[in-house]
Amino acid sequence: MNKRSTKGNVLDGERRVLLPAAVIKPALRDHPLLHGLLALGAGYAPGTAGHLRRPPPDINGPPPPPPAPPAPPLPGALLVYCVKGGGWCELAGHLHTVRAGDLLVLPPDVPHACGAHVSNPWTIHWALATGGNIREYLNELGTSTKAPLVWMGDDLQLARLFNEVVRTLEQGTAFLNLLHASHALAHLLAVMIRHRHEQTRDTSDSVQKVAEGIIYMSEHLDQPMRVSALAALANLSPAHFSMLFKEQTGCSTRDYLHLLRIHRACQLLRSSTLNVKEIATRLGYQDQFHFSRQFKAFQGVSPSEYREGSSSNQAKG
Repeated sequence: MNKRSTKGNVLDGERRVLLPAAVIKPALRDHPLLHGLLALGAGYAPGTAGHLRRPPPDINGPPPPPPAPPAPPLPGALLVYCVKGGGWCELAGHLHTVRAGDLLVLPPDVPHACGAHVSNPWTIHWALATGGNIREYLNELGTSTKAPLVWMGDDLQLARLFNEVVRTLEQGTAFLNLLHASHALAHLLAVMIRHRHEQTRDTSDSVQKVAEGIIYMSEHLDQPMRVSALAALANLSPAHFSMLFKEQTGCSTRDYLHLLRIHRACQLLRSSTLNVKEIATRLGYQDQFHFSRQFKAFQGVSPSEYREGSSSNQAKG
């Protein structure tokens, strides 16, 4: 399997290699050394090439939620290491922002949607893995469908190991190449697991306080939200809370509230018969026309057009 060219769907600077389906089954069946862990694919996506699923419309501001239902489940676990810029992911009904230094872990068999931040698109390394030990690896990373992010920071060793997996898979699908790539991936996972256990970044208190603020925002989308109120819940000054919030999410509380409201609006437009005015009221908008303008600014289409498009996609599916 040769390195992919820049033609077609592979953009300039992007590297992407995936094992053909015809190779995966016999590899897992015939080679005991691959039973525990098999590298199914890997890649590198720089800047604007960094989208994985349905990128948001090209507008400024925080990353909007995906415009369509989540993508089909992956055949294995997907590891996405963001080294620059930012992105977003919707997993199990929860929306997450991804920033430089984050490892995003998408488990097998769980529908998802994710992509690059519009105004500051991510640069990512990624690898796709399967095997009998993959669940144990993910358990050691401490991730779940509700908490798929692990802080890794800026680590050149991780980038080097991702590149080793890509480079080896690009050399072909012979057993020795698959063995080398899979062991490089095992090394990568071991470094990530050790990093996760040894990291000195203080996540216990500040991350919990911001997470509680986000939960409160999510449960009170119909109410006005003030930084002072969120800060009081966290027992912090408004300035300190705002700093922590921006550091951990990549955007302000105001922008994140808009993101949560539009994300919920998308869900209601797809799954309910509420009209636009009723949805606007549920999300705290006194003026449905203001809501419609906000929605279009994020999604590129009006709420009615979004609902029509979602209905068409479901009918085709």
